[in-house]
Amino acid sequence: MTAQAESPSIHASRRIYNVLRDAAAKAVLEEDVWGEFGLDTIPAERVIRHLYHPDTNRSMQNGNSYGYWSTEDTICKFEKTPFAHGAMRFCYRMKKLSTPPQSASNHRFHSYGWSRASNYVAKCYQIDGRVDTSEEAKAAVRNDIGLQYEANYWAEVFNKRNPPQTICFIRAYAMEFPDREGTPWFAVERYIAGTDSYGTGFIKHNTNAGFRDTEQRRKTPQVFSAHSFYASHGTRLVADIQGVGDLYTDPQVLSRDYQFGDGDLGPRGMALFFQSFRHCTYSDAMGIPVFPLSRNELKHQAKYNENDLTVSDDGDDVSSTATDDVLDSFARMDLNRQRRRSSLLTHGDILKMHILSSTESESLSASLSASQNNTVRRSNLTIPEHLRQSKSMLRKTNARKSPFKNISRSKDSMDEVQSMLELATKDAVFDHVSFHRKASGEIRARHSQNDVMPGLVVAPPMIPNDECRANLGVVHYELACLHGMGRFPETISDDDNKDDDDMNHDVNSVVFHLAHAASLYHVPACISLARVMAGLYSTVSHLLAQPVVPIDFELAKELLQRAMDAPPSFASPSEPKVAAGCLLFQILQNEHDDTNHDSNDDGDNPTTRITTPRVIMGVLEQTLDLLEMAKGEAKDVKKHEERVARGGRLAVGDKVTANYAMEGSFYPGIVVEIHDDSDNNGGINILVQFDDDGSTELLSADHVKPLIPPTATTQRSVAKQQELDPFGHDDSDEKCSLEPFVLQAELAELKAGIGENSQASVLFQQAAEEAMTAGKMQSATKWSLRAAELES
Repeated sequence: MTAQAESPSIHASRRIYNVLRDAAAKAVLEEDVWGEFGLDTIPAERVIRHLYHPDTNRSMQNGNSYGYWSTEDTICKFEKTPFAHGAMRFCYRMKKLSTPPQSASNHRFHSYGWSRASNYVAKCYQIDGRVDTSEEAKAAVRNDIGLQYEANYWAEVFNKRNPPQTICFIRAYAMEFPDREGTPWFAVERYIAGTDSYGTGFIKHNTNAGFRDTEQRRKTPQVFSAHSFYASHGTRLVADIQGVGDLYTDPQVLSRDYQFGDGDLGPRGMALFFQSFRHCTYSDAMGIPVFPLSRNELKHQAKYNENDLTVSDDGDDVSSTATDDVLDSFARMDLNRQRRRSSLLTHGDILKMHILSSTESESLSASLSASQNNTVRRSNLTIPEHLRQSKSMLRKTNARKSPFKNISRSKDSMDEVQSMLELATKDAVFDHVSFHRKASGEIRARHSQNDVMPGLVVAPPMIPNDECRANLGVVHYELACLHGMGRFPETISDDDNKDDDDMNHDVNSVVFHLAHAASLYHVPACISLARVMAGLYSTVSHLLAQPVVPIDFELAKELLQRAMDAPPSFASPSEPKVAAGCLLFQILQNEHDDTNHDSNDDGDNPTTRITTPRVIMGVLEQTLDLLEMAKGEAKDVKKHEERVARGGRLAVGDKVTANYAMEGSFYPGIVVEIHDDSDNNGGINILVQFDDDGSTELLSADHVKPLIPPTATTQRSVAKQQELDPFGHDDSDEKCSLEPFVLQAELAELKAGIGENSQASVLFQQAAEEAMTAGKMQSATKWSLRAAELES
């Protein structure tokens, strides 16, 4: 009888079991590496072990994970002083006997004695040279444990796609010492000793801030990090991959909404990873889409590795190195944790550093000190007077007035910019027919003969869904901002005046990633490009003000309309869309004024189109609709914050998702009533009214989940950026330049012009009331009289 083939999940589980079994067998056969420290002679202590149980059936629909904690009492032997320490934590040796099952009174492990007990590493946070017993430190330990399990969840997802190397994160748990002062908490995991099959010891393969190991250059850790991003639809990226062989420890999870502690750099950390990630045969076989990089970025990668097949996980071309010292590896690990607490400056900083007069840019420190008095606020500017006469300006000159000197550009560089601008208004296409680019930038056909890597089984392609596309747009935008702040000076092309003081970053890569973000409907990217094409500055890069991006009002209008039409998601709340509508209205209004007042215009200029009042009215109406949506989103965020403030308890009126008819599918609804359930140990029952058909159902609290509004995570992301950004975000491109009542009055005037007096009167009255509330009494009086005039 022919044996049936194992399913990929069973095969992956078997390989994980073999990895752990081999590691355990090696530990049993080897002598106790900590025997010389006499831990078996130290008195045992009573401890409480806290185990985290992730919810394997969790839904990633809202980007949230769920789990619960359980506890058990046990004993351990713990050395008195730390054997290693970093800037944030102490590290102790510990021994713990295996916990016997409750049904056994004389388990065989008891006979081993402490000399045969397993070796563990216990880590705790320290403050002023002592163990930190604060609630914040205990919460940080719990967060570290959750991170380990979150990372292992994505490792399991990765293993199910049958990679050549199966990976695993060591199980970790929290240990509480109830008999010690302050009842400190420690994060505990098995000690990893020895070397891997390549003869190497503890290795850090990448970090949360873009570092990538360039010595061993193993592919599995890097491909796993990229896979975690696409498998989670762009909501997660597991970084800080480190350990011995394919047993990893102490990871950092990056999330779109910064929910994993101080080391979670969010989309910015994801951008740093993808800027250094090299797509290869391995990642293609795993079905991972190509993350586009600019020509300059690919050229820089080519300097370090001309052939992406020379280094693989089968051991070829990998030299053996001595095993890392335990203390050194922990110190490096902890130093990295300290670095996790700090982040790179955002593009808001560069506004302060670079928008200076040409005589005030001698050094970075001088720029920082002088920036407060020399910053030009660019984000809320209306269209300059010298650009308002758009048709006349385009007829008379092709050059843009700029406070900076001209930077010469090669033809190839200018052609690249033009092709990127054309890409910006087209929907992104993820083509898995093509493979990936060579280091030169040339596309290599998928599955060519040179791409065969032993042991690879081609997995189905991971096609990004709408959520993943939105998050990819955020990552591309962050990469543009990082380039704009000069984070990657090594990518500046030699053809583009690399030695010029003004050319302090790779502006082509800025345009490249802005264009890709715009093609994914990322609203801030659309606005940034549109502003530059309309002759305004962008906070993303001061070099965009040079003759890099040509003035093109038609393309600017198309990008602004694209921003307004972006589908609702975490990455596109309504408030920035309102800013896009305001700018689009200003451009259209200026063009309409030009048409009415420029007697020299014969209407034959191909660069502009005739703008009718009805077109402007359509933009104003859509902008005002978006404004109302933004107000609704603000109310939802306020309700969410109120719920968080009361400990997460639901209240009448809260938006939720509930398990309809207990069938396992959760549908959106609103809490109508809340009742105590005396039969369920003090639990509660919640009456939910479903949105789709208005029906109601009484459910226990376990079957009702709060609905977190997407804008709540957006606001948390902005708050995190502001925390990391010493200059704040006052100069963001996404600020709306017109008050709502001004938009209402403009729309009212246009409606009055086409004879819709009744609607115009209502709009004028609404504008007058809002202007009065804002203290604009003169405008309020003017519009109130206008409303009365139209009514008569």
